[in-house]
Amino acid sequence: MISLCLTLAGFSAAAVQATPAPQADPPPVTVLPDVEVAARRGAARTPPQYEYDAARIDALAGASVGDVLGQAARQFSPGQPPVVIINGVRMPDPSVFLDLPPDALERLEVLPAGSAAEYGGSPSGRVFNLVLQRSFASRDGALTAAAPTAGGFRELSATARQSRLQDRNITNLTLTLRDVSALLADDRPAYLRDHPDSADVSLTPESRFLSANAAFNRSLGDWAASLNASASQTSSRSTTRDADGLTVLSTDTRRWEVRSGLSGSVLDWTAQVNLLATADVVEAEGPTPSQTDLMSWSGAVALNRSLPGLGAGPIAVNLSADANRNRTRTEAGGETDRRATTASAWQGQITVPLSQPAPPPGLEGEAKTLKIGGVSLGGLSVSLGAGGRDTDAGGGNSLDLGAAWQPRDKVSLSASWNRTLTAPSDLDRFAPPRQGPNAVVYDFRTGEAVEVQTLVGGNPDLTAARSEGAALNLSLGPFTRWSVGFNQGLSLARTRDGISSSLQPTPQTEAAYPDRFLRDASGRLVRIDLRPFNATASETRSLTTSLSLNPPVDPEASAATWTVNLFHTWRLTDRTELGRGLPVLDRLAGDGGGVSGQDLGWTLSRMKGPLKIDVTGRWTAGYRSRATIGEDGPADLRISDFARLDLKATYRLFRDVSGRRAEGARLELSIQNLTDERPSARLADGAPAPGYGRDSRDPVGRRIEITLGKRF
Repeated sequence: MISLCLTLAGFSAAAVQATPAPQADPPPVTVLPDVEVAARRGAARTPPQYEYDAARIDALAGASVGDVLGQAARQFSPGQPPVVIINGVRMPDPSVFLDLPPDALERLEVLPAGSAAEYGGSPSGRVFNLVLQRSFASRDGALTAAAPTAGGFRELSATARQSRLQDRNITNLTLTLRDVSALLADDRPAYLRDHPDSADVSLTPESRFLSANAAFNRSLGDWAASLNASASQTSSRSTTRDADGLTVLSTDTRRWEVRSGLSGSVLDWTAQVNLLATADVVEAEGPTPSQTDLMSWSGAVALNRSLPGLGAGPIAVNLSADANRNRTRTEAGGETDRRATTASAWQGQITVPLSQPAPPPGLEGEAKTLKIGGVSLGGLSVSLGAGGRDTDAGGGNSLDLGAAWQPRDKVSLSASWNRTLTAPSDLDRFAPPRQGPNAVVYDFRTGEAVEVQTLVGGNPDLTAARSEGAALNLSLGPFTRWSVGFNQGLSLARTRDGISSSLQPTPQTEAAYPDRFLRDASGRLVRIDLRPFNATASETRSLTTSLSLNPPVDPEASAATWTVNLFHTWRLTDRTELGRGLPVLDRLAGDGGGVSGQDLGWTLSRMKGPLKIDVTGRWTAGYRSRATIGEDGPADLRISDFARLDLKATYRLFRDVSGRRAEGARLELSIQNLTDERPSARLADGAPAPGYGRDSRDPVGRRIEITLGKRF
């Protein structure tokens, strides 16, 4: 119903736009001899459909260029990451530019749906062009403190960053530290009352994180080179309880990563080469101590160019290939296990325009637009892609078909179909088995909630998953001065041998997978094996809808500016076949733990002067979790609807730099889960559901975070 209402709203906006006011004849074109018209600096080859100018960027009050990009993507490209280019061209690693402060961004161009094909992206995707200032430099830092209103733990973090930009040359240096204390069951009396054996047990772990990053991009004539190096250390420590008493689990992960890239043009091809090398050392302490060393090398090459087309425009050709090699060494239980894996893949895609979009009045002869019965067909293109993959876990090929249609300005429709083979990751296959954090689950066999140990790690027997998907997407807008935008997508996915890791503790599931559930002599569930496995098959269908409003900004006026975004997901089908003789699980009906049929999210942002308020909401429809596959019964769980509000207030002290509002200092107050809501449920017969006490599913609750940032 919500999707239907948003659909009607979107078509209403389109209808308003479809009846334009009478316009005067266009003025005659005046040709001035000896006058050269220069292209706009940083402009993309395709004209933008919408543009964020300096005033709009400042009004968003984002913390970084990446934050501004994220807000724009939520409005114009929900659910499909855009291709990001810098100053009109592809960069080896666009992410090195995203940490810049937002006033380093001169404008953001949103290209039409379907423009991504020209840059090696999806035939239905968009391109976001980030046009940066010619010169920019900044030093900034931020301190953050956070804690739940119920107390129990605290989180402290600090970030320092230095950035320098000159044209496309950039240097970014970033240092990040974070320290989080543990939340114990003793700090939540309601939890301890429901689970009296959990004294001194960690509900959330103690953790520390430290990272240093250096990122560079340099212009080499018409080429660009990037280097991104980082080092990090993450440690966590938690306390669990088993039959022998308290057990301390700890992990320490050290990671080193180097990414490099090169992009430019050669022989009419736009080329991009990327290399990645990583090294990880993971040390785990507990009942099963282990040390794992992982090393990975990978390389990728992408080529794209334009060829003469059929009269409606050039044909876009995209070719890519990648290869990787991984080595793993694990020491556990006095034994050493060594493994090495390799994988390679290639992909090719062509996009053929069949008809150009209808031109503006007076320029009909400038475009190759097909007409049917005198009616312009608008812009139309089709794409075909194919690829292959070879891995130690299996090989196969892929096929992609797509079409993009723009019957009129600001109205786009796209369709796609694909068949792919996805190999399991090395972590899914070779991560050492170890005890994970305890979890509270509802045991349908005994009708009680129990805190169980978990076994996590890899499964070397995993095989590649084969999937087939189709999607139909509609994009309308932006219309009117309020920039009303509407997007709706219908998707279908079928998978064979997909990777899964969760099994609901029902009598049928336990009978089919007895090796994944461990009970003590009294029949109490004490451990669940959460290591991944291949499910036989799955099928999902969903309808996603978004609606956005972005009123104009007057940089000279003192009136407030605001934006609104609505998102809705309606799951139409969600079925899984686990195998081993189990019936097909209809998760929307409640099998396999069940899943909600609808999600609704919204954001409202309002800014006036130095103060910006962001309100974010999320609602999830209630659902059933069955005790017996395929049957409703009194022992089923009825999970209630869940709604949550987050509030963030940001007060900024600005200083004027070359006509732009550059942030001098920032004070930010964020309240997550404003009304302190918690997941709740009852049994189907109306009785209270064990394991759904106030702190059982979310022991943190409302959380307050304060950030102080300063530009130096």
